[in-house]
Amino acid sequence: MPDLISLPSRLATWLDALPAIRLQHFVTADVPLAGTDWVTTRIRHGWPPKEFAARQSVRSTDMLLSTTLKWTLQGLARVRLGALKSFTEVDLPARAQLDVTSRLLNFDPLFSADSIRPTRHDLRAVARAGRPWGNVARIAESLLVLEETPERMAYELLMPDDEIRWRLFHLGVLGVLLQALRGRGCSIVSLRPISARSTGPAFRITENTGKVWSLWFEAAGIWSVSGTRAPYAEATRGLALKDRSLGADLLLLSGEGEALVLECKYSRNPEFVARAGYYQAVGYAAELASRLCSTVMAMVVGPDGVVGSSSSTKLAFGTVGTCAPEHLATCVDEFFVSLKADPVL
Repeated sequence: MPDLISLPSRLATWLDALPAIRLQHFVTADVPLAGTDWVTTRIRHGWPPKEFAARQSVRSTDMLLSTTLKWTLQGLARVRLGALKSFTEVDLPARAQLDVTSRLLNFDPLFSADSIRPTRHDLRAVARAGRPWGNVARIAESLLVLEETPERMAYELLMPDDEIRWRLFHLGVLGVLLQALRGRGCSIVSLRPISARSTGPAFRITENTGKVWSLWFEAAGIWSVSGTRAPYAEATRGLALKDRSLGADLLLLSGEGEALVLECKYSRNPEFVARAGYYQAVGYAAELASRLCSTVMAMVVGPDGVVGSSSSTKLAFGTVGTCAPEHLATCVDEFFVSLKADPVL
């Protein structure tokens, strides 16, 4: 929106901003003209000549700026129209600027120019033309995203936001887990919208044997739902803390007290994934094993490429390990196989 607001709001400003270049070409005339090239005249027409060769300049609008601007303004018009269908006041902060750009399309040189999709190299050249072309280049770059694949568009729009990358990783791991469960023949029913503050399980998972599991997203609410005092709350009751329940990022829990804990750690730093992830996974597993569960497997899930292979170890209260999303289906299978090998009595 800042780039839109910074666009000119007067038509004359836009017309003045369109630079022009002079192209020279030869013309032939019956009489000498200003710009007559006497050398060329003698070569072409002899001496004394009956016709004269002259150089004349024709003022022409810079085509890159014109074609890029037309493509950009047409794209803006489509986006504006679509946005207004959802919210009639969405364009209010930049309405004056957008109204002018719509009018500009009806004036030469844009009216007769072609609308050509710019390359990113073109946009760098446009941005160097001064005001308002830097804004035009940035707007055009945003519009280019709309022509990408959905995956690329999501990457361009969301990945620059540091506050959302780890959330997307969390959701991605959830998706991989659901696929792994579906691959085992489980049926999946969504119980409520996914929320960072869960009041209950997000999904009900039913195996083909009829065994039912609850899948929690942000599982801190498991303690209040179960009516059990959270160990963390008891251990820290001497501190003035408002929220004293801890919960795993993802928790798959059966009615028999079997639990698969997934702690998602999005970072390119292996030390952070290993150390912080391990501490939290151990903490969640120990809490669950002490109050709610008889069998616990807790896995730290780090990005593909950071975690090269899955690994785990057994502790007094259960299994703790690390894996990447590409290993998660195998870890899920190993978890279910271990339950059959060591069934809960």
